[in-house]
Amino acid sequence: MTSTRPPLRVSAPRSGSAPLRVLVVGQAEGTPGGISSVQRLHVRFLGARDDVSVRVVTTYDEAGPARRLRLMVGGILRAVALVAGRRVDVVHLHVAKGLSALRKGVIVTAARACGVPTVLHTHAGAFAEWFDGLPRPLRPVVARMLRADRVVVLAEDARATYTARLGLPDERVVVLANPVELPDRIPERDPHAERVSGVFLGRFIDRKGVFDLIEAVAALQADHRARLHLTLAGHGDVEAVRRAVAAAGLGSTVDVRTFIGPEERDELLTDAQLLLLPSWWEGLPMSVLEGMAWGLCPVVTPVGGLATLVRDGDNGVVVGVHDPAALAAALDKLLSDDEVRVKLGARARESVAPFGADVWADRLVHLYRELRSP
Repeated sequence: MTSTRPPLRVSAPRSGSAPLRVLVVGQAEGTPGGISSVQRLHVRFLGARDDVSVRVVTTYDEAGPARRLRLMVGGILRAVALVAGRRVDVVHLHVAKGLSALRKGVIVTAARACGVPTVLHTHAGAFAEWFDGLPRPLRPVVARMLRADRVVVLAEDARATYTARLGLPDERVVVLANPVELPDRIPERDPHAERVSGVFLGRFIDRKGVFDLIEAVAALQADHRARLHLTLAGHGDVEAVRRAVAAAGLGSTVDVRTFIGPEERDELLTDAQLLLLPSWWEGLPMSVLEGMAWGLCPVVTPVGGLATLVRDGDNGVVVGVHDPAALAAALDKLLSDDEVRVKLGARARESVAPFGADVWADRLVHLYRELRSP
């Protein structure tokens, strides 16, 4: 159920000087998807500090249309009131595309008028397609609305998307990969286990590659298919995915679940050896970072931040976009070479160590203080 309560305030003890007051604008906690996962870490790791005070305003939840509209309007009005009343020092907005961008653009515009610095944290891999599809007269208006003091992108190759479309100089676009909470310990995985578990975490839509994955599993060598157990967990058109699994005759190989929370996700990742996300486009998906943090071998496509995060044959496997045959060949190889599969997972774990959420939070606070400097 969507809440219309006042915005959550997460405060830490003061230590001499007043803490930096940060307003985080984004989704309701528990909303499915990577943005919500990033925002949850954002609020928790900043709220644990004694030099920062965090306030959260929600402008979106996956609720009914009427309630969603009330939450959007109410959230925007609360954010603008906080900015106009000078009750925050920095506004940090998590943004995707479409209505998400327009909602955040209103708040950026209000903050600019009040002299409060803003950080626009971008998450949508398809922002360019959305922006370029706007009517030509609207593009400069939307660009002006979204012209924050800093725009955070998830990978270097996303920088040009925002500098070109929003009219920003390079120095106002900051590359900051998504964070991940690293488990203290991960299980020692048996390379010769009788069953090999794989996990897909994401929205059940074409562009996430879930139907490509089902087709690839159906094309596996029979002994490999018998050895694999695949869990698809996500939100969206669950029934369409279940129908595709049934049509492919994979009922004994593939388990389809609806959206799961962090605890159940970690249980899946603890038992698995493969993280599968053959997306058509991405920003930097949290599911891949989380899988790598648990020591799973990622099997992905070279899109968005994945193009630099996952290196084929070093810390994972990279296959072509929308290519089920190549994906099937990669899975056949991983299911036949046990030592390589486990080794790639171990290397994946090592390679995401710099993405720890505590270090990420430090960088954000440094950015906020730079914006507040005279």
